[in-house]
Amino acid sequence: MQRRTSRTLSRALILAVILAVGATIWQSWSAGVPGVSGVVQTAWGPLTPADRDLIVKVRLAGLWEMPTGQQIQQQASNPAVREVGTKISAEHADLDLKVRGIADKLGVLLPSSPSPQQVNWMKEISSKTGSEYDRTAVQRLREAHGIILPLLAQVKVGTRNDAVRAFATEGALYVNRHISYLESTGLVDYTALPESPSPGVLSGSADWRDLIVPGLILVACLLAAFGIGATLRGRNRAKTTLPPVVAAAPPRVATAASLIALPGPRVDAPGVTDTGPRHTVRR
Repeated sequence: MQRRTSRTLSRALILAVILAVGATIWQSWSAGVPGVSGVVQTAWGPLTPADRDLIVKVRLAGLWEMPTGQQIQQQASNPAVREVGTKISAEHADLDLKVRGIADKLGVLLPSSPSPQQVNWMKEISSKTGSEYDRTAVQRLREAHGIILPLLAQVKVGTRNDAVRAFATEGALYVNRHISYLESTGLVDYTALPESPSPGVLSGSADWRDLIVPGLILVACLLAAFGIGATLRGRNRAKTTLPPVVAAAPPRVATAASLIALPGPRVDAPGVTDTGPRHTVRR
């Protein structure tokens, strides 16, 4: 039973290592591709999960950027930043009407509150004052618009739904304008913005040399996994081939009776005649 358990454990370890390494390498090689499950047919064409995700994320953007823009109008110390806040707040109110309209048309359920990350951004901005408030507000808004813009472009070029394509086209116009507003303040720190995602090993500019490091990592992990399995199997085999242990008999302890030989009565052997002299007692 123990041998079977060790063998199962070694196989499970090897499989876990292979799956972990394979998943890591595949994730680093390939870009994220929206799933194809959950496609719904509509009068404007098929509605995919990627289409619905875009509508939801534009709604989330408006849920925190509208109140943040209103707050900037009142708290920003720089007049240019206050003007940017006014424009962004008003235009997001218009965009939010379009989001709710297409969501009703296509049957997409919309969120009613910002995401946890967006809430943290709002708290961070509110905690600042003066020029630090201006820089933080501009930086976070610019970062958020840089996240949603690639998503709009990706859905626009790939969607099969006419209504979603028109919405993505118009939404991209809003986001590009907002980026221009924010950058016009001169407060954007471009070095602090998230870097563009790597195209991965499967990009068009990659060649066979890009596979050297991932390949070496995979080989090393496979060798380690097989080494662990061989070690476990060797230990199990050693346990099963050991000779049985025989319990040794306890040593005999000499007793006093065995050490002292007491003389017993004389016993003549049969057929032996006593020929020695005999003494007769006279009376």
